Amino acid sequence: MILSKNAIHIFCNIVILFVSMQLNEVNCRQNTDIKKMILLGEDTVFLRIYTKPGKNMVYAHVHENETASLEAGLKMIEKYGGKLVTLEHSSDSIKNRNIRFTYRKTTYQFDPNRIYTADDKVLKKSISVVAGSGKVDYIILKMVKRLAKQIWNEIKEYPLIVALHNNKNTPAECTNMWFFWNRMEPESYNITSYVKKNDQSSDSNKSCEEIYINPSVNNSEFFIVTQKADFDMFVRKKYSVVLQNANPVDDGSMSVFATGFGKRYINSEAKHGRVIEQEAMLELLLLE
Repeated sequence: MILSKNAIHIFCNIVILFVSMQLNEVNCRQNTDIKKMILLGEDTVFLRIYTKPGKNMVYAHVHENETASLEAGLKMIEKYGGKLVTLEHSSDSIKNRNIRFTYRKTTYQFDPNRIYTADDKVLKKSISVVAGSGKVDYIILKMVKRLAKQIWNEIKEYPLIVALHNNKNTPAECTNMWFFWNRMEPESYNITSYVKKNDQSSDSNKSCEEIYINPSVNNSEFFIVTQKADFDMFVRKKYSVVLQNANPVDDGSMSVFATGFGKRYINSEAKHGRVIEQEAMLELLLLE
């Protein structure tokens, strides 16, 4: 049988299309792990981005020293797919919570979960001078804003943002400073931070619409959500959860920033080192 030129052309196109589809299928099955470099003064911050086909959601991990939450998030990516964005910035062997950078002989420091705000006054409060005589001026604000924008651009298009965090949850204790002077160290951050204490409201409490605490769950392990449906879902599952209100105190945190965009945002909090517990928390969410 002799094929016409037109038939041969159609056949070749079909073969090319089939090969392309097979290559695309192979590529889609592959994980990606890329790094994006962001200059901050004389230093560098890396955005490390993991992706795998599956769930249409993104994990945001901004505190480098909170390694348990990162490990749990990566396990969820491997199991269910999605995207995970994390920061790498420490130059020594110790992973640090805060980011430091040097500009014109002055070293600055800030918490990378306190830079998501349109209010320059709020942002300025989150940046401190560690060494040197420089000021937190508009140039420094512009640098930090650029970092915040690039992080937000990596996650803002997803219908679900899951923040990954760890906390210390240390009890209140009396610390001996001098021979006749003791100082009371307050209890560190946990779900009870959202409860009004001694008739005094904290910023956390002022941002809280509703709270459910299961006494059988460690106070370190809880969720913070921006939507009532998610709050109700975790209550049904008997897991401790805080519903952030519609007008939270602007402290530069990503959860407050996400609320301004009406985003579905869920913060998963667990104690440092408790990878298994945080995995179980994320399973609760993913198997909703």
